[in-house]
Amino acid sequence: MPLYEFCHSLELSRTQKEALVDFVTHLHSRAFLTPTLFVNVQFTRPEAEGDFYVGGKSYGAHSPNRVIAMVRVGPTRPKEKFDQIGMAIQKKWNELVGFPDDPSTLVSAEMRAERRAKKLHVVVFYPMNAAIENGVIIPGPGDEGSWLKDNMAYFKDQAEAYYDDEFRDMLQEVENREDLKKMIQ
Repeated sequence: MPLYEFCHSLELSRTQKEALVDFVTHLHSRAFLTPTLFVNVQFTRPEAEGDFYVGGKSYGAHSPNRVIAMVRVGPTRPKEKFDQIGMAIQKKWNELVGFPDDPSTLVSAEMRAERRAKKLHVVVFYPMNAAIENGVIIPGPGDEGSWLKDNMAYFKDQAEAYYDDEFRDMLQEVENREDLKKMIQ
């Protein structure tokens, strides 16, 4: 349901990307009772050098690293929850890229440039009004339980009749996760 886009000028290894995907998928699916099949993460490379501006000035050689997430919003999803998720993503990013956060290490221009290149400039959440994903209309915020229950026959059909491994994995996840299992009972 959500789409998290990591736009990064910093080169990320496959291991770093997979760690971010695992972290964000787990974080979002647990925070909002979402099967992991419906948590999307994408990595993109930034625009051409000099095409990103901050404070009216070109950011320069490296566009800032950023996360832009399209999410469902509503009364059951307060700003504070997204603030916590954003801070957790920033903390995980800093850990994975080795973000230098000790001012005493920034003695040279090279070290300051490295810090700027590794910095996660912004994590932004913006609302998704409606979507169809994997053949079903996504639920409104707070309607996950009835949505999961109402679409279970479709999910089972996709897994069994169409041999869709992603839906098979999702059904197994629903069976193994107590929070999701409660929603369909």
